[in-house]
Amino acid sequence: MPTIALPAELTKSFWDKKKGQLDGAGLDDALKALQKKHEGVDWPKLAEGWTKAAGKDAAKLKALYETLDKLYRVKASPLKLEATSLATAADKAAKAKDAAKPRKDACALIIKEATAYAKAVGAGLEALEREFNTALKALPQEEEADEGEGEDEPANALLDPGRLLRQLKLCKADPARQVFFAYLDNAKDDPLLAAHPKTKGRMMMAKISKDVGIKTGSFGLLSIDGVQLKLVVEKKYGGLVKRIRIPIKKCGFRIGKVLLVDEKGETLDQDDEDGADTPNTAQTGTQPSTPAGTIKPGALPFLQAWAKVRGDAVTTLKGVAKEIAELKDPESAKAVIEISAVVKNLTVEPTSPQQIAELVRYLDKDDVVLDVSEFASDIRTPLLKVLAQLHKAVSA
Repeated sequence: MPTIALPAELTKSFWDKKKGQLDGAGLDDALKALQKKHEGVDWPKLAEGWTKAAGKDAAKLKALYETLDKLYRVKASPLKLEATSLATAADKAAKAKDAAKPRKDACALIIKEATAYAKAVGAGLEALEREFNTALKALPQEEEADEGEGEDEPANALLDPGRLLRQLKLCKADPARQVFFAYLDNAKDDPLLAAHPKTKGRMMMAKISKDVGIKTGSFGLLSIDGVQLKLVVEKKYGGLVKRIRIPIKKCGFRIGKVLLVDEKGETLDQDDEDGADTPNTAQTGTQPSTPAGTIKPGALPFLQAWAKVRGDAVTTLKGVAKEIAELKDPESAKAVIEISAVVKNLTVEPTSPQQIAELVRYLDKDDVVLDVSEFASDIRTPLLKVLAQLHKAVSA
């Protein structure tokens, strides 16, 4: 990916030479912090052409990509929120009553450059993933061998979360890509989802059904465009658009809208994530209503504590989303959708060890959660603390 440069206009030294245009704006610390964190990223490792270091070895390529993906998420991705916060602060400084024209002009320039910089940083992960996918496609034998033969594999191989995550990422990187999927659901346990580039969904479903004993579900073709998951189904299953989110979230992937269509392209069902959000118990002041017998009495205080910290986190996330929306940047809508996805993924009433474990895994690796916690307010620590207590209580 192209190395991302920090614009001179986003450094304190640049404005020190501008005869006090930013005097009283209160942006010095924010400018210094952004520059320090930008310089803390090992950009040469991420430079275009990094895939050449793996040669023709698919395993080395994947290992290198995973290392750089982690590096980018930990070091570079947080710069997006840092720059957005700087733009928000500059906007407030420009609107202050004592702001003269020189300060307003300077702040306008900072807002412009910070917004463009945040956009570039936000696109970095996708650029890195595109380079990986391009290099991987040049190794067709390695890629297909890694996916196995589908119908000849055991169900646990077809249902491997790592394989599902890999296929979803490949689909996201290439909106034209379609893979076969098989979805099995007994309406009692969490549903199962498998995706494969060559093995048809009907075959996968038959194989998995034989191994796990679940005979109900759906199959067809899957594709991803932006944050929208599109399912072209050969067999329809009620509630698919909502419940398919469960295995997708478990593998560590995030989606927005789910669209279900038939083979003619006619819409059968859909689930718009924003409209499907769960109630915010903290805002209403109510406690979670747990049906009798679904959770041990000793765990109820911790479930109530979860309702509070979740509510606080939702309030923080919505505040960040509002600030980003007010910037009216072309990328703002996408960022708001990503934040809304976090809100939806914070289960209102996690009452089983499995649900709690999934939440912990999600909070540990979601880049939006990490960004908000580092640069806005630490929502992650209190959530994880209560989840640890709740997990102990429900497992006792």
